Amino acid sequence: MFKRFLPYLFHIILAATAIVAAYFLLKPHYKTTGLTIGLVNMQRVRSQAEPFQQLSKQVSQAHTQAQEHFQSLEKSLRKEYEELQSLEQKKHTKTEVLANRKAAIDKKVAEFELQVQQEREVMKQKFEHIHLTIEAELEKIIREFSKKNKINLLLNTSNNEQEVALVADDSLNHTDAIIDRLNKNLPNIQELKK
Repeated sequence: MFKRFLPYLFHIILAATAIVAAYFLLKPHYKTTGLTIGLVNMQRVRSQAEPFQQLSKQVSQAHTQAQEHFQSLEKSLRKEYEELQSLEQKKHTKTEVLANRKAAIDKKVAEFELQVQQEREVMKQKFEHIHLTIEAELEKIIREFSKKNKINLLLNTSNNEQEVALVADDSLNHTDAIIDRLNKNLPNIQELKK
């Protein structure tokens, strides 16, 4: 009876061997899900990448310089106002002189307020332009990185300071690679033109 099944057994073993061999040969080309997922922590990219750090430093320096400039202008206006008050206290000062002096100070205060507003708007536009340029470069890097590494879905793991991915293999996290590319592509944001 065993001899009768021997040719069939040989074919079954041969077929099983062929299936196992085909599996191992084709395994590198076979995707189980059809979807390649990657992770990136955008909050970390924006806090650790050099272009964003440079921008933050520039904004801080510009605000400090502007504040010092505005304080010196305000100090000179206060001095003029104090002089006006001392003139008002003197009995022999003409009201016409006081009115002209007060009008001149009021005009300077209005000009000062306008200057402060204009300078802040210019700074805001300048730094928004630089920020948008960095963000555009970051988006370009992420798209190229995803295409090069054949990543179908790249998830942001930070969302309002909460981790989105609860468990993930470290090999899926591409945050450091994105930071490195952004640092390489924009080593100095001073070179960004408006």
